[in-house]
Amino acid sequence: MISIEIKQREHFDLVVCGGGVTGFACAVSAGRRGLKVALVERNGSLGGVATNCGVNHLLGGRKLKEDTQEHVRVVGGIFDEITDKLIAQGDAIEPNSIDLSFNPFGWYPRMASGVAFSEIALKAAMDDMCAEAGVRVFYKTDIVSVVKEGDCLKEVIVWNKAGFAALEAPYFADCTGDADVAYLAGCPFEKGRDEDGLMTPTTLEMHVENVDEEALVSYQNEHQSPKLVEIIEDLKAKGIWNFPYEIFVAIRLTEKGVFMVNTMQQYLVDGTDEVSISRALAEGRSENIRLFSVMKQYFPGFQNARIRKIYDAVGVRETRRIKGHYNISIEDAVLGKQYEDTVAATTYNFDLLDPVKIGHDNMMGDAKNPNAVRKHVVIRIPYRSMLPQNADNLIVAGRCISCHREVMGAVRVMGPCMMLGQAAGTAAALAMDAKLPYCQVDVNKLKAELYADGVKNPEDLAKIFDT
Repeated sequence: MISIEIKQREHFDLVVCGGGVTGFACAVSAGRRGLKVALVERNGSLGGVATNCGVNHLLGGRKLKEDTQEHVRVVGGIFDEITDKLIAQGDAIEPNSIDLSFNPFGWYPRMASGVAFSEIALKAAMDDMCAEAGVRVFYKTDIVSVVKEGDCLKEVIVWNKAGFAALEAPYFADCTGDADVAYLAGCPFEKGRDEDGLMTPTTLEMHVENVDEEALVSYQNEHQSPKLVEIIEDLKAKGIWNFPYEIFVAIRLTEKGVFMVNTMQQYLVDGTDEVSISRALAEGRSENIRLFSVMKQYFPGFQNARIRKIYDAVGVRETRRIKGHYNISIEDAVLGKQYEDTVAATTYNFDLLDPVKIGHDNMMGDAKNPNAVRKHVVIRIPYRSMLPQNADNLIVAGRCISCHREVMGAVRVMGPCMMLGQAAGTAAALAMDAKLPYCQVDVNKLKAELYADGVKNPEDLAKIFDT
């Protein structure tokens, strides 16, 4: 047996595991309420997929109101605080400033709701807000184990260059996206679809620069073809296009001529398996280079483009989901079910491609027909869906909450995840004050605290969007 020497032991009020946008919002909201907070992040910056995987659009925080063409704020709180800060300093694009008739930020008016941002500026802003809230950030630190007594976590064991350390606390938050802490704590979970465990494709992002966006968008508008499907079909017929997807997705970032290429769909990847992720990284780099070669030769606006960066972390959309005190069913979601303990919501699309059928989304239909008329309801998220079984002092926020996997497709983007993170951090502060397990937190008080901090009330959103 290998013995582990704990070189450091520190005590906190709350240990937040995972420094993506979810964990960031959780840690800041708890720190501002006076909790001594540790935020554990395996990478060298906060932001998760938004920064380390190159998805430089904060999705799900605004939603287009079709009749007014306004991008309405649907998350509020810390999401609005940090995006407003970036917009004010010129490091993000205000969606309502975009000319929707010529829209390189997503072609369809509704897609301009994503907030394009500077990756460097977001990282710095998150650092500043954590420091102001008194959050102790552990960068380049991996979670390796947990210590649990009965249904109560006692400490998280982490490793970094200083060796192994134990972070003790009366409360913990799992914001890893993969439910890593819940998994290590023995909490029940689901992964992938019921019949075979397969999950939606991953993507290794590529950013390109020196794109002639006038040529690209003019072609897209003229041919009513934002995803260049007819060009790809011609290339397929000629044997030039041999990728396992049939659309092209490229979205402009804050700088003119710089685009995020979100085209790649990597099938049969398991984001919780090292062998699978290592393969996805190596194959993804090679495939992006091949894709870029085709783009330069055949796609309008890319003739003089250059690769700016291929990222070193795979964008994973789906892995584990906890089995919580309440599981949000697909029926709950599409019918807009209301709960007494609703603490968050998502107005985003059901966005989860089939694990094996190219371009097919069970809830959205064929990716080649994205203009199909659909009703998007406000999907409410009850507090109970954030509470895993068998762990009284652990709360889970982000895409790994307790819900049907198709519902997770609408929950997984940054806006709703930050909303969940802020709810988790606020709940931790209330639990700490009352010395109660998470399941006994006064949810009415939790909701009042969130709304006072500017978080949007899902019932107010429903009045705007549900018909």
